[in-house]
Amino acid sequence: MILPPWHRTKIVCTLGPATDAPGVLGKLIAAGMDVARINMSHGSHAEHVARIRAVRLLGLRMEQPVAVLADLPGPKFRLGPIANGSRRLEEGAAISLASTAGDSEATLPVRNPELLHALRAGETVFLADGAVELRVTGRETDSVQCEVAIGGTVRSGSGINVPESRLEALIPTDDDRRHLAFALAQDVDWVGVSFVQSAEDIARVRACIDTEHPPLLMAKIEKRQALANLDAIVAAADGVMVARGDLGVETDLAHIAIVQKRIIAVANAQARPVVTATQMLESMIEHEHPTRAEVADVANAVLDGTDAVMLSGETAIGRHPVEAVAIMARVLRATEAQHPAAKVDRSGQIGNSIALAAAELAERMQARAVVATAHEFGVAAALASTRPQLPLVIVSDTQRCTRALALVRAVAPLQSGCDPRPDRNLTQARDWLYARRLARPGDKVVLLFASSSDQRDADTIQVAVLD
Repeated sequence: MILPPWHRTKIVCTLGPATDAPGVLGKLIAAGMDVARINMSHGSHAEHVARIRAVRLLGLRMEQPVAVLADLPGPKFRLGPIANGSRRLEEGAAISLASTAGDSEATLPVRNPELLHALRAGETVFLADGAVELRVTGRETDSVQCEVAIGGTVRSGSGINVPESRLEALIPTDDDRRHLAFALAQDVDWVGVSFVQSAEDIARVRACIDTEHPPLLMAKIEKRQALANLDAIVAAADGVMVARGDLGVETDLAHIAIVQKRIIAVANAQARPVVTATQMLESMIEHEHPTRAEVADVANAVLDGTDAVMLSGETAIGRHPVEAVAIMARVLRATEAQHPAAKVDRSGQIGNSIALAAAELAERMQARAVVATAHEFGVAAALASTRPQLPLVIVSDTQRCTRALALVRAVAPLQSGCDPRPDRNLTQARDWLYARRLARPGDKVVLLFASSSDQRDADTIQVAVLD
């Protein structure tokens, strides 16, 4: 069986109603999906259970490890139910924000009363991911008066952003805790922590996890304050997401490209996998082909050094979910072939020296792959952070580590079962490379493994020739 061409940069797909149709999930995996994202802000736990189980079953059947990322809602402020589902706000109009709107066309309901108490005159309120802008003009006991600075249509449940407010919501929220308990029960591989502002936010979420095999935590960078604490947040988390939706509202839109590059650079420097997300192929929610600007955006994220790119509405509710993944994979392969990701200087990181040596040796010898044994996620992530231009075939003895590594750039995760011997790993890696036409008999690979069963970390490098 000849499989589709491999891409080093990974693809995250948000699951939703569009992926529930018969056969769609299998086609997504075949087209290149590496990570299935469960957005806990939408849908029921029963729906999420069905989707997670379907992904797990198909991943095993297709012998393709697929990680599951459960995305916590976080302290997101939203509008309440609006009559007829939506309302048009005209520029210059007066509008009130209140906990209940009644039948008034001049009032919008807000789900979060604490937000009303925190807003002050002169502050800016963004609705619907920044499409609509309000300016606070005054307040009464149970409402806040605003003027519409930029008009547009808002819908029931539209998001509210208040970047100038000093309102500090504690992470995790009660809803986060409930969803986290569900995610742990489903044995997810990654948990996305939304609206992180400090390393302490990550620590509080981690303290809620009481299990022998905890999931990895991904800090979503989407608040202005998170940028001020970026290095500490990245160090505290296991991975990072450039969540450009709310980030583009919280920060000056003109700076979003530079902010993206900064976040990716910090994550690369700390050997943390990083996902670039939001509106990557947005037009494909409705149309069969993306815009040229969207294609350039995907390619630019690869050049920046991202580990993965994410599809949201394109796969969750879009009309062309499989086509969106297929086009994403094409763009990734074309970009990777012409412009290798920039290397990260790790000369001062002694702990990664063995990984660095293996990657450097493989490139100098023009080997086809580095084949490594890794019992823990961090070992493989350190190897991947060297940004080699060849596959990193990581053989792990645990299903959790194998699946989690599906998110990391250039890693081809394989599960070894109970036989950790280097020759067994080489056989698995050879079969994987041959199936994808990435190598042929006589080619060289570099093996990285532990010299004895008592040694957990890899300490030996060996060159092998494929038979």
